[in-house]
Amino acid sequence: MSEEDKLSEKVAEAVEVAANEAAKREIDELTEFEGAVDEMLASGYLDDTLRVIDADGVAQVLPVLDSEPIAHLIEGVEAVGGRANVFVHTGQGIVALSVLEYKPDDGE
Repeated sequence: MSEEDKLSEKVAEAVEVAANEAAKREIDELTEFEGAVDEMLASGYLDDTLRVIDADGVAQVLPVLDSEPIAHLIEGVEAVGGRANVFVHTGQGIVALSVLEYKPDDGE
């Protein structure tokens, strides 16, 4: 293995370690935010912001980070039935969104 190949391998390993650490930090941040949202829900603090109710009368809640790709938000909304009260953790605070997924075949 040439010196250049060894250097490239070390760089690739360092990039992988950095990516794994960043992913862990994001998971930890999301977990902490989910816990904070759960506490606010339990206290009733968010009751006035829960505008989206599903067919069963449940206000589905989806906490997300502003650093997550939009695809994660869409997947999360789809996972809870296409409608959700989304709480986005930003650097400036929390943003509440009411999301109704558009489905052209629903006739809505």
